[in-house]
Amino acid sequence: MAQAGARRLSGGEIAVVVVSLLLVAAFVVMLAVRLSTADGAGAAGADGGSTPTGTAAPSGTSEASTAPPAGTDLSGVAFDFVSPSGNIACDIDGERALCGIVAFDYAEEIPEAETRACDGTVGHYLQVTADGASLVCDTSGQAPAVSPGTAVLDYGQTESADGFTCESSETGMTCTHDESGYSFSVRRAGYTLS
Repeated sequence: MAQAGARRLSGGEIAVVVVSLLLVAAFVVMLAVRLSTADGAGAAGADGGSTPTGTAAPSGTSEASTAPPAGTDLSGVAFDFVSPSGNIACDIDGERALCGIVAFDYAEEIPEAETRACDGTVGHYLQVTADGASLVCDTSGQAPAVSPGTAVLDYGQTESADGFTCESSETGMTCTHDESGYSFSVRRAGYTLS
């Protein structure tokens, strides 16, 4: 009587199993990255011109930093002013102009290397310093929150302090380091660093 037993897999069958497992693992990693970069996209707010832009610096300007700084918990930022829509709020101090955007549609424009290097979220905060403009890695896990009574910077108005100037417009907010000329612009549809 023949004994029923397990037969060994051939080399080709083993290769198919290994390739299948690798494809499943790659899919899981891609799905996790995709889900982590989708945080915060959507929601309301009027700031949002119709011209989406990526992160490349305009030609003729200095290239901005693309590496996020070390992650920072930005949940305690006390904003100095907010756009009329309430979607973008900014803080200016002696080191930087920092803006937070509550809702944005440019998550897919953010370089993958920045999202992978951040232990939090990238996209809700941008900053400009004397050294350049950049996205900021936020580890708080929260969208920016604006305190009631924060001053509104009306469209067409500017706020200058500590060597920085921010301008509010119907298409977003632009902040500049006055001496170096480095700047960023942010709106619901996109952002630029220069």
